[in-house]
Amino acid sequence: IASLDYNKLKFPLLIRKWQQGDSFVPLGMKKKKKLSDFFIDQKFSLKNKEHAWLLCSGKDIVWIIGHRIDHRYRITPLTKVVVRVEKL
Repeated sequence: IASLDYNKLKFPLLIRKWQQGDSFVPLGMKKKKKLSDFFIDQKFSLKNKEHAWLLCSGKDIVWIIGHRIDHRYRITPLTKVVVRVEKL
């Protein structure tokens, strides 16, 4: 389940597979990280990597579905509306 700040999202949201060169800001970090490096750090197998789906807002990756949200879309004390997205 991902809880995101609604006002930071750009609609429509898109779900897609990861592509070479993709990057995001993992929750808790301040700098961008390439998805390929994130997968290595998280010890994703080749199979897990091939089956990874992304939730995107505009050109930004908001959530590696089932794994980690982007720090820029997290809920903060200033968040007024929360979007909850659930992996089925």
